[in-house]
Parts: sequence; C-alpha cells; structure tokens
Amino acid sequence: MRCSVVRALMLGLVVVLVVALGVGSFAPRPVSGAADKLRFVWFTDGAGDQQGIEAAIQQFNATNSDIEVELSIIPYAQETQLLVTQAEARQAPDLARVDENFRFPQYMLDLRPYLQDKNFAKQFLTEAMTVTTGLNGEIYGIPHDFTVDGPFVNLSLVKKAGLKLPEGSRVSWNTWLDLAIKVKNATGVPYAFAADRSGNRLDGFVQAWGGGYYTSDGKRARINDAINVKAVSKFVQLHKDGVMPLEIWAGSGTGYVSGAQTFVTGRVVLYLSGNWSVARFANTIGDKFEYTAIPDPCEVQCSGMPGGKFIVAFKDTKHPQQVARFIEYLGSKEAMAKFVTRALFLPTRQDLIQSGVDYAIRGNDMNVFIRDIPRLTKTSYIDDYAREGGAVADVVADRVTQAIIGQMTVQQALDLAQKKATELISK
Repeated sequence: MRCSVVRALMLGLVVVLVVALGVGSFAPRPVSGAADKLRFVWFTDGAGDQQGIEAAIQQFNATNSDIEVELSIIPYAQETQLLVTQAEARQAPDLARVDENFRFPQYMLDLRPYLQDKNFAKQFLTEAMTVTTGLNGEIYGIPHDFTVDGPFVNLSLVKKAGLKLPEGSRVSWNTWLDLAIKVKNATGVPYAFAADRSGNRLDGFVQAWGGGYYTSDGKRARINDAINVKAVSKFVQLHKDGVMPLEIWAGSGTGYVSGAQTFVTGRVVLYLSGNWSVARFANTIGDKFEYTAIPDPCEVQCSGMPGGKFIVAFKDTKHPQQVARFIEYLGSKEAMAKFVTRALFLPTRQDLIQSGVDYAIRGNDMNVFIRDIPRLTKTSYIDDYAREGGAVADVVADRVTQAIIGQMTVQQALDLAQKKATELISK
C-alpha cells in the first residue's frame, strides 16, 4: 500500500514537472495530441540553401515535438503569383521565403504579440528589417539571408604579370581598373574587366560616384542626373575601348546575362559579381588558378548593392504562436550561422556581421562580402528595395546596352530610361 502511494506521488510530481517545463519554447508534444503542422513554402536559389533549410527544420522539429514544419519547395518564377492566389482564397501557407513580400502585405501576420523576445527585430540589419516592417511598426518576418555585389580578381594572372594587389579597404575603381588593364596587357588575356549584364550590377558600380536610380526619399527616379551620366559614361567607354567584353552586355539584346564563364575560363582579370558566385567558383574553378574576392571599390563612397531573401508569416495561419517560435528559431544566432555556412549566404544578424562567420568553403572570400555590408550606401538599399526597383534596373540595363553598341549617346539612353522609370514608379 505504501509503495503504491509513493508511486502515485512520484507520478504526480513527474506530471507537475512536465506541465511546468511545457511552458518553454521547446515544449514536448502531449502524448494524446498531434503536432501542429506548419506549411512552409520555399524556393531554392543556390547549391546549398535547400540542404541548409532542411537541416534547420529537422533540428527544430526534433526539439519542438508539438510542432511539425513541412517544407514545400516551389519554382521561384511561380511563387509570387501562387502566394497571392492562395492568400486571396485564404489558403496561404503558414509562412514562406520571399523576395517580394511588398506585393501582399495585407495578407501578412503581425508577429509582435507572439514573439517571446520583444527585441527580436532589433537583432537584424536595420535597413533590411524595413522590408518586413509595416507602416505602424508591424513585424511580418525577418531578413533571413543577404547578398552583396562585389568583384573577384584572378590572382594567378596578377602574379604572372609581376604585379601586386592594391592594399587597403577603400581602393578606388580607377586603381583596380588600371591594375586590371596592366595585367591584361602583360599576360595577353582578352579582357581586363567584366560585369554581369544586370541593371543591379550597374547600379552598384555607379553608387561609388554617388549615383543611383532613385532619389533619397525613394519616391522619384534620378537616372539621368549628372552623376549617373558620368559613371555610366565610364562603364560604356570601357566596352568601347575593349577593356570589357561586348558579348555580355551587347550580345543578347535584353535580359540578365552572367559573366561568370568569362572569369571561370581565365579570360578576364577582374569580374563584378557577388557572394553567390563563391559556391559556383569553388566547383568550377577549383584549383585551376588562384583567385579571391576583393572589397567593393570606392570613389566618393563605396560601391555595392544589397539583396537577399525574407521569411514572412501569413495572417490566416491557425498557429500564430508556433509560427513566431519557428521564425525566432530561424533568426537565432546559432541557426542562422549554420544555415549561411551550408548555403554560402551572408547573415542578416548584426552580431554575426560584426564577428564574421566560420565558413567551411572559401571563408576568406565570404567574409570579404560580410565586411562590405556596413559600407553599403543608403541609396543602394532604396534602389534595391523599391517596389518597382527590379523593373527600373532592367530598363536602365536595356538603354545602356543601346549606348554601348552606339545606337544613342549615354545622355539619350539615360533620358529615355528616366522617362520609363517615372512611368513605372507612378503606377
């Protein structure tokens, strides 16, 4: 009888402890209940991001037995329309990875009432958090990974030419281009400099001279101002002088064209791309030649453009507290560090940007890009995060191509781009 009483008391104590512990973030699922399922829509845009997010979900599910996150991977080109259609029908997922969340803010969940850490949003890049912050301070999600434009240089060619890289973190474009031209002439490679055919990449270039596509309030275009004309004229002249290959910017008419193959095959000294090329180069270049990422060049200010992806929640979720818990997990220092190292992306947490990240592959290159993040200009964020920013950048790229092939002057090209951009912004 006494043993039975003792066993009953012990069992009661265990129940009390389980209930008490169950209040925390990693509460175990009750034996009699099923886990709350969260549908998480994801598009993949890199060699390692799918593996990275799958590993994160696996760890979260293992330590949060009352929640089961289910990953649904869809093509990037279909995501925005799919999410809008589902949200309008009140069938949206619980959360999603997006890069155009400004298209459906009316369908988003304000996470503030459900976040355990009320200072959670302050841990991320301030400029990037504005994208997932509502007009009244609503927090719809977090910037989850980040990208930065920047150049790579073929070290083997520089050494072959008997030259050295410039020292310092604020080296001018003119200094880098002068070096690249000297290396080209000494080694006989076809080109000194190449850049992706991208209005975004061109924007990063003109930022160095104080240029950009939008006014400082983000409400109007300023494409044809004198600063942009000066910077774009330099970019166009580099093509006409044979410093840059015509095949990238003038070989296909319209649309994005990567210049990566020119760098991979060793035909160019300096290549303007971004941190997303690190994984590709690790696989395609390997040890064929030495190369390295370099800090974004500077003139009156430093060049470079931000980018990245966001995790946002939808208001029709039946499990807002669980969604908030999962987003807090994804945004934690440990989880984000693991994800970006697997995916070869850049972090958005302030502490990880300050400390750097220990990458297993090409860590020096990746941390060059991390150190460039604090130097990005306010105008670069305005241009990239503007609602019609992508369309405006495409217009500029198309008109600049016409200037490169001699169909019009740089001033004429930027005047036409200004007119079209004004129409896009006013819609």
